[in-house]
Amino acid sequence: MKNIIIVSIYLFCLFSLSAQTIITNATFPKVGDTLKTVVNSNFSGNLEIGTTGGPKNWDFSTFTSGVKQQEIYLNPVSGNDASAFPDANLMILSNGQEIYIKSSATKLEGLGFGGANQFFDAPIVIKYNKIPVLKTAPLEFINSNSTLGEFRIDLSASIIPETLLTNFPLKPDSIRIQFSNSVKGLTDAYGSLKLQGQTFDVLREKVENISQTQLFVKILGIWIDPIPLLGGNIPGGFGDFLGQDTTITYNFLSNAKKEILVSIDYNTSNELQSVTFADLGGVITSTKQSPDEPFTIYPNPASDILKFKSSDLKEGKYFITISDINGKVVYFEKAMLSQGENKQINTSFLPDGHYVLSLRNQFNTYFKSAKFIIRK
Repeated sequence: MKNIIIVSIYLFCLFSLSAQTIITNATFPKVGDTLKTVVNSNFSGNLEIGTTGGPKNWDFSTFTSGVKQQEIYLNPVSGNDASAFPDANLMILSNGQEIYIKSSATKLEGLGFGGANQFFDAPIVIKYNKIPVLKTAPLEFINSNSTLGEFRIDLSASIIPETLLTNFPLKPDSIRIQFSNSVKGLTDAYGSLKLQGQTFDVLREKVENISQTQLFVKILGIWIDPIPLLGGNIPGGFGDFLGQDTTITYNFLSNAKKEILVSIDYNTSNELQSVTFADLGGVITSTKQSPDEPFTIYPNPASDILKFKSSDLKEGKYFITISDINGKVVYFEKAMLSQGENKQINTSFLPDGHYVLSLRNQFNTYFKSAKFIIRK
């Protein structure tokens, strides 16, 4: 009986302490908000994540340098492609891309992408066919949640290299690249956190994010997975771009800030990938990310050759597409790109007009787009 009483008192104290920290929908962004963060992809110090439970004490006072970035939340009616997302009540504008969001009392949902085409009316729009939940409330110790986001890019077989099509018994009408994100989160710890001279009551959320890239082909009006059809041998090196990637992220959340205070990414080998933290005004050294410089296209207007470079591009596998004024993809390429590389594309086959070039990495964790003109 005595042991039962002791355990009961312990559990009562545990949940009483944790109940003091609840993340509510007050942390949801609203129109007019600007969320400021700093990213450090080369952090070299020691990080103490700690175990589950609490109360814990996390000291991230050393987080004072990196690349500054910001998210500006706008009224979606100001977007070029707002009509394609009638349920949206928030929009983020980032490097010409419009990200449309639906905010309710309990969740933020991603609806899709548009933008980068201010000079013509036809939308270049990607809608989620499976809508991801970006944020939920209330959140407390212990909560679990999961969500799945998925969207597709369809390409006409006429723009696909013949080397990719030779092994098919019938020539496909179209090819579909499908990106999906499966997210599972668990608020597994609570306590206090120090950052840039301030202290916050926080919850820690451990998130498993599985990003997957798949290929489908349309033959005789039916979408099929070609991998079993081809015995797992996808021609043209396309198979190297398919598969999945898993990231483990620790998010530290406070009800006092709309930004995630600290977000730390690891790969499945427990190797640190990057640290992102809120800019509370105590950043000592930083590089400000220019909204115009990271993704540059030249010459513009172009004729036979188009070049682009991205200052924040990391070495990896990328999909490059060019869309015309009607939103139709007229060029597709898969490429291995290196940091600081200047990529060149032959555009001699394109007629005069307005276009959008998009660059997306293998698992859709990096995206840039820019408009350009062909004039001969």
